[in-house]
Amino acid sequence: MRQSTPSQPEVVLSTAQHPRLSEYGRLIYPVISRRSGGLSLGINLNPAKNCNFDCIYCQVDRTIPKKSLKAPLKQVLKELEGWFEEIKKDNGSFKGYPLKDISIAGDGEPTLYKPLAELIREVLHLKNIHGLKEAKLVLFTNGTRILRDDLLAVFPEFMKNSGEIWFKLDYWDQESLKRINRSRCSFKRLIDNLVEVGGRFPLILQSCFFNWEGTPFETKTYQAYAELIGELIEKGVLIKHIQIYSLARTPADSRCLPLSGEQIIQVKNLILDRIEVEILTF
Repeated sequence: MRQSTPSQPEVVLSTAQHPRLSEYGRLIYPVISRRSGGLSLGINLNPAKNCNFDCIYCQVDRTIPKKSLKAPLKQVLKELEGWFEEIKKDNGSFKGYPLKDISIAGDGEPTLYKPLAELIREVLHLKNIHGLKEAKLVLFTNGTRILRDDLLAVFPEFMKNSGEIWFKLDYWDQESLKRINRSRCSFKRLIDNLVEVGGRFPLILQSCFFNWEGTPFETKTYQAYAELIGELIEKGVLIKHIQIYSLARTPADSRCLPLSGEQIIQVKNLILDRIEVEILTF
């Protein structure tokens, strides 16, 4: 059980604020998520902000110096169960917001967390015994370590229990990957991983698009992205839908500027003119 209760006034639920270390625990945090459509309970497995991507649009606040924080499995589960108990008391809600999902996300890449497969099994168990079966369990990932043997073994159970894999895809070739996500991983490796896991389990693709200071917006910038989506479908990738969104909070590089709603729709239409796929915009 948590020592504090959600009756305290400090928690602010807003799409404009996503603090990863909540007032009630270091590792579990409540947010109002645009993409979840309401209350999302986040699990921060990387409180030290370790990530193998360094996205120029990243909205995690890295201006605060890193601390030597860890996320022991036992503590994560203890905090999570405390939250589940409080939400259960309020008929599946917190501050009037029904729980939509539990998100394995936080301040870095979740698949870097060694006991992730065990965590998934335990979260599924806790979710069910607290009467929260309808809440989704979402795994955010950039795909770098999605093919871990232990994860592939747990994914069938994960999927049967309202699990979803949200796979990041903001790039369309090696150059855009290097420029946008600033990763050492190769484009080929990431796409191979996407094709492999997406051929077994349905994926939700997450694509954050933005304007660059001083560069005029042009839909043709995303033509190669649309072509890549078509290629993925031809290779048998199961795409549940694509989430196209832009910036809602301060990015790592201030030269990144949010797309307007009209510009997001233009990108959506560019893709739909070429392929048939469900696209949600935020």
